[in-house]
Amino acid sequence: MLREGQVLVGPQFSEPMLVETVRADSPDTWVVGLVGQRTQQFRRVTLTADDLRSIQVLDQERRFDGDGQLLRLGVEAYRLGIAYEFDPYFARLPRGWTPLPHQLEVSPARYPWRRGPHRYPAGQA
Repeated sequence: MLREGQVLVGPQFSEPMLVETVRADSPDTWVVGLVGQRTQQFRRVTLTADDLRSIQVLDQERRFDGDGQLLRLGVEAYRLGIAYEFDPYFARLPRGWTPLPHQLEVSPARYPWRRGPHRYPAGQA
């Protein structure tokens, strides 16, 4: 009935508890090692079949039925964040477009000393 990796929520616990170990003590009694998800405090408790009726068991199985567009949006946001750390100009480029070498050379991120308006002395423009 109980498995490692499940989360238990109920009136016996002050916080959601993660099941670390399960050992059957008798047909209707289990010794369970639990860790609090907020406090990370370990507890060893004995639960009976009556206790399990009042406890909500949350399974930690992974499901793959989510929205694919939201996943794609999240991955793209993560990609932009990582790209911005290394090259702020390159992070703003569309994903499907690769800049040519001469386009990267005029990037203000490559030559920070060239930022700002260019001013030429009189007669040299």
